[in-house]
Amino acid sequence: MNVFEVVRRHRIFLSGAIGVLLIYLSRPTVLSLLAGLPFVLLGEAIRTWSSGYIRKNKALATDGPYAYTRNPLYLGSFGIGMGFVVMGNSVWVLVVFLVAFGLVYWSVIRSEEGYLVQVFGSRFEEYVRTVPRFLPRWTRSPYDAGGFDWALVWKHREYQAWAGIAGGVAILIIKMWATP
Repeated sequence: MNVFEVVRRHRIFLSGAIGVLLIYLSRPTVLSLLAGLPFVLLGEAIRTWSSGYIRKNKALATDGPYAYTRNPLYLGSFGIGMGFVVMGNSVWVLVVFLVAFGLVYWSVIRSEEGYLVQVFGSRFEEYVRTVPRFLPRWTRSPYDAGGFDWALVWKHREYQAWAGIAGGVAILIIKMWATP
């Protein structure tokens, strides 16, 4: 088992540990909290939008945000993370986040792409040729695979991410008030 496989398998634990480290290293101010919050909210809005299109193992998600990037959930996670980096107001927070995000998500994306080729074959390969992996294209791809469904957002438990964000912001506010 290589390092990418270990990271992929333990990404939830690693993400939590990195979150604790980022909070420890952070030096939030009112300005940094206000500047970072829009990035966090936009990132989670992208994740919520994306969750409403995922029909795991039944259909290849190619519509909605998936018409612009193959990994809108991870793009949203990057936005959330960068928002917390801004709120954390520390160069060390930025360094830790960029290294951790790159390692974790590179591992996950590589693994998922291999799985999607097995499940969806040439349809996924064509999708790969027309839609970028991470940074979105400016125009939507020609795919249409179904519409947005709030029930899918609930099924994928995106409400837990909203709760986690609220908790993270609250912790940074408390840290700001408690730090002389």
